[in-house]
Amino acid sequence: MSKESEGKIPRLFAGSVNDLTRPSKPRKEKESDDLKNQKKQKTLYISLDINRKLIELYGEEGRRQSIIVEDAVNLYYYLKKALGEKKFDELMSAVRREDPEFLRDYMGRFRT
Repeated sequence: MSKESEGKIPRLFAGSVNDLTRPSKPRKEKESDDLKNQKKQKTLYISLDINRKLIELYGEEGRRQSIIVEDAVNLYYYLKKALGEKKFDELMSAVRREDPEFLRDYMGRFRT
């Protein structure tokens, strides 16, 4: 090393100290409110059995699970409105049996 380079401090930053210590620009409050409204978390807690059925439907239908869930919610909502509380509860008890043949026979009663 030469004597000239021994006393020199290497230059790492070309700007001024003020550039380094300047606070960052504050985010606009309106932007953060819009982002909060746009990015609402959709959380759905389901059983492992229902998750398995969703995966099976996803494979058969070739659609995203979120679309399948939205369809299921719409179906549930409009069936409940159309059938009324009592008939809907009967239908749900038939569905909970998880027997497609029984459900097919049960649904046949609505056609007549």
